[in-house]
Amino acid sequence: MDDGKAIEQFQRWLQARLTIVEQIEDPTERSRATKQIESAIQLAIQYRQIITVDGGDIPPPFAERDSSVRLVEDESVTTTAVSNDSVCKNCEATVSEDLDFCPACGEYR
Repeated sequence: MDDGKAIEQFQRWLQARLTIVEQIEDPTERSRATKQIESAIQLAIQYRQIITVDGGDIPPPFAERDSSVRLVEDESVTTTAVSNDSVCKNCEATVSEDLDFCPACGEYR
């Protein structure tokens, strides 16, 4: 099955889900689910148009790297305690207080 057929099948499945969502009794939940599915349908339509126009030449969604950002075996990581510093000591990026690591470089605090 090529990408166009798979996307069309996915879009039809989403449209069938809209019918099921109409049976949700809670109006707030029904509205939320309807918006979510309608948004997914729009994205499926846009993606299908992109692969039709560009001939399927879409870049991969993940960035390729030459090496790992941080090795799992790295013995320099000794603690996972969260500090209150809001700036990464390694790359000086802003780090929110609820993270144990820097989202920019992966360095543990």
